[in-house]
Amino acid sequence: MTEMEAGHVNDAAQLDGSSSRRVVFDFDGVFTAVDSTAAWLTPRLRARPLRLLRCAPWLVGFAVSGRHPRVRTWFTRRLMDGVFAGERPERLVAELRRFGSVVALDEAFTVPDAVDRVRAHLRDGDEVAIVSAGLEPLLAGWCEALGLEVTVCSSALRVKGRSLILADHCFAQRKVERLAELGWSRWDRVYTDSAHDVPLIALAAETVLVNPSAHTLREAQAVSASVRSVTWGVRARA
Repeated sequence: MTEMEAGHVNDAAQLDGSSSRRVVFDFDGVFTAVDSTAAWLTPRLRARPLRLLRCAPWLVGFAVSGRHPRVRTWFTRRLMDGVFAGERPERLVAELRRFGSVVALDEAFTVPDAVDRVRAHLRDGDEVAIVSAGLEPLLAGWCEALGLEVTVCSSALRVKGRSLILADHCFAQRKVERLAELGWSRWDRVYTDSAHDVPLIALAAETVLVNPSAHTLREAQAVSASVRSVTWGVRARA
């Protein structure tokens, strides 16, 4: 693991002199090598060509709407409606939890450096929240498999009629709102790989960017005086 400093960061520093800090982690791209929802969804749609065809417009819209959070949320809801249609909600939830628990232990999917870092924060007595656009049951299974006792804010699902729906897309500014609902208005550190998390970065005392693009680095430095980058990776299968 290598670290490139871009601004002074003192790991021992506290905002208020207390013994614990509030630390926020993004999930996809920080703890995972790939998008967790896509990793679950892709083989599922490939095995169902007709459903894949019906979902194609929403997949395209999702892919091109990254710079427009409200539009991205609209396409994500439509996509999940297409994926969930006709499926029993309890089976989908169980499937997502199983998937999360399996990939949690797969070092070609889950990034060991990130897991080590969150465990170090927990040992230090820090309050940790994982905030993600990923699906709630998947993250629940992932955290349970790794024994991580953290707060999780992720995209919530609920049953409407006989179908599962995406009830709350935890993306961009919505991540800040979900944390505010828990009484978190600022945090000592945020870990993210994405410029979509500028709202989180703006409220952090310090920012750790994981494998950032040049665009993400520029966006973070525009709103935070304390930014550093780390290079984390998965371990190749033997």
